[in-house]
Amino acid sequence: MVPFAASAAPAAVPDTAQKSAADQEIQVLKDVAQARPTEKTPWVRMTQIKYDAGSYGDAVAYALQVLQRDPADKYAKGVVALGSLKLSIKALNDLSAQSDLNGGVLSDAQNQTRLLRESLGETVVDPAAVADTKPKAARPLKKKTTRAAKAATPDAGGEGKPFGALQ
Repeated sequence: MVPFAASAAPAAVPDTAQKSAADQEIQVLKDVAQARPTEKTPWVRMTQIKYDAGSYGDAVAYALQVLQRDPADKYAKGVVALGSLKLSIKALNDLSAQSDLNGGVLSDAQNQTRLLRESLGETVVDPAAVADTKPKAARPLKKKTTRAAKAATPDAGGEGKPFGALQ
């Protein structure tokens, strides 16, 4: 594949040039996807490009196309989950900045946050409760303790020396 005007490109590529190169690559990938409708590879690459560029809505849409072709694709599932979360967080921050995050929207956001924490295996912890808990004592490993005890026991053939059996 021939690079896009590599010799004519300035040392510092402006953002618009990078965007147009990404847009050109997306267009080529869309053409490939149209020619091979069951192939997931062009959709995976489009997902990567958009996710890396911070276009999470597009990345999620492309990841959903990947999942139509391969429902077990872990990368696409991750992009759908994380991209959707990033979009949600941005929307909630925008609402919060406008002081419009209240009432039903606020309680729904809190409920969804609680469900997300539970699904990740995390819980909201009261700082006072953490101070009251004592750390668990570590279980001693029996094999190491047994070996150490045997090594320290004087051996009859070792004339009372702890390492006599090794000599």
